[in-house]
Amino acid sequence: MTLAAHVAVGAVIGLATKNPVLGFFAGFVSHFVLDAIPHSDLGSFGGDAGNFKKIKSWGLVIFGDIILSAALFFLIFYKTNFLPAVFWGAFGGALPDFIDNNPLWSLSLRKVFPTNYFHAFHETIHFTISKKKYFWMGIATQVVVIMVSLSYILII
Repeated sequence: MTLAAHVAVGAVIGLATKNPVLGFFAGFVSHFVLDAIPHSDLGSFGGDAGNFKKIKSWGLVIFGDIILSAALFFLIFYKTNFLPAVFWGAFGGALPDFIDNNPLWSLSLRKVFPTNYFHAFHETIHFTISKKKYFWMGIATQVVVIMVSLSYILII
């Protein structure tokens, strides 16, 4: 899933728990639950921390995802009166990708224990849609996840 989906769900989990520690760990676990749902992301096109520089448009997609994620986070954080559990839930939701998919250090971390096992697990759990003609379905699942997360915020 994109960072935006992980941040939105993690923030909502933090809000639901109202506990920063529980929000962080539940957000962290939610990352893998979301990655198990069929979705489209740069991995659908063969993107990885090791080759993201090959296609310049991937940088734009990543930058757009970061901007959307920040906007969603600040909207949720503001709407929930800056509840610390919301921050920690969002951080927990985003952390696995920050560790495993960051081009600055992920390739090095994938070579050492225990992050090599973490990467293997993260890759195994992923259900990335790789057929280009079904790419839109993977985007739709993420839109639904984000909209459900935002609707939870709006009804409180």
